[in-house]
Amino acid sequence: MPVLVVVGLQWGDEGKGRVIHTLARRAYAVARYQGGNNAGHTLVLGNNEVLALHLIPSGIVYPNVRCYIGNGVVVDPKALYEEIGHLAKRGVRIGRRLGLSPLCHVILPYHLSLERYLGEGSRLGTTQRGIGPSYRDKIARLGLRVLDYLNTPRFQERVMANVRELLAPFARPSEIRSIERETFETQKKLAPFLKRLLADVSIEITDALSRGRRVLLESAQGTFLDVDFGTYPYVTSSNPVAGYAPCGVGIGPKIDAVLGVAKLFTTRVGEGPFPTEIHGALASQIRETGLEYGATTGRPRRIGHLDLTMIRKACRLNGVTHLALTKLDTLAGLASLKVCVGYSWRGKIFKDFPDDPEILAKANPVYKELPGFSGDLTSVKRWSDLPGAAKRLVDETAAFAGVSPAIVSLGRKADNQIVLDAGFAREWLTGG
Repeated sequence: MPVLVVVGLQWGDEGKGRVIHTLARRAYAVARYQGGNNAGHTLVLGNNEVLALHLIPSGIVYPNVRCYIGNGVVVDPKALYEEIGHLAKRGVRIGRRLGLSPLCHVILPYHLSLERYLGEGSRLGTTQRGIGPSYRDKIARLGLRVLDYLNTPRFQERVMANVRELLAPFARPSEIRSIERETFETQKKLAPFLKRLLADVSIEITDALSRGRRVLLESAQGTFLDVDFGTYPYVTSSNPVAGYAPCGVGIGPKIDAVLGVAKLFTTRVGEGPFPTEIHGALASQIRETGLEYGATTGRPRRIGHLDLTMIRKACRLNGVTHLALTKLDTLAGLASLKVCVGYSWRGKIFKDFPDDPEILAKANPVYKELPGFSGDLTSVKRWSDLPGAAKRLVDETAAFAGVSPAIVSLGRKADNQIVLDAGFAREWLTGG
């Protein structure tokens, strides 16, 4: 029963999309287990064609791969409809290869309005796509699932109750009626579309596993945006950590391997603590070289030195068995590299990434300096051909994390990589 979870080890944007793009080629199915259209996986196809995905799993570009949106995902029906239309225009034929769990909670127009009225999106630096309010309704038992969306009388009754309760403190009656009309009109148009996508994701994945087929479970964000283990409250509203993956698609705790993906520097989008953040010319150079802009919003990402304490903690939280280290090529040309190996605060040294926001905000990173390297690494295919300083950065990262690297990524395309673990390659990258 081969199940591989691919999870980000930082604040998202680690390059999970390109890694899954490589792995999915030999998989039977790829499934998203949390998040919504607030995240994006960027794939680089042939002829340098860039494709950004938001709700649909990264395996969709392969015509033989089945893709699932699991129950842990919150789905904006309009966004999903538009994304499928965009893929069709790009020549990606979905047919019946995409399965949507009827247990997914839906994001509705009043969720976007509520986020705007509350101002939480601006305060926390979220994408303001209604993700938080939808997850809030789910936990408060006010949410509506896809199966409710397809039951028009029940849907209308519950929407009217929710809208009038949730928006009454903020909106005029005329605004509330307008939001209700928009919600009902959209539901009437999109309910038949969603119905065609329905699949019992739990049963279908379980059946695939019973037949020995490979299944990849992909997270949408990174470990430190996890609502429990991230830099709270500057987090997402769900659990990207690998332990939630089986729950998010409706299977038992059947994980064979966890591939943790990390950049060899650190980035963050939006607000929140970022102890190793850098500014000025160095940050701009890394941002422009690495094209560090959000796949969903286009926002420039904040840039920082590699934080090894983050990666080690994320490996522990996720039970990481293999590492995929990305963006090594982006660092080429830098004279030296700093990596964070601890924190100093009030006379104490912390060797692990702190949970306390006050410590994160005020502590000083303890850096180890490594030599830089140069050259165009995107065409390198063998470990032995990398500059010695580049190999040292990878080795130091793996040693600090306590996990062996399986993949080192050297560019944006799926084949710009070096595979270091022959066993991992046999299990997940070859055969069928």
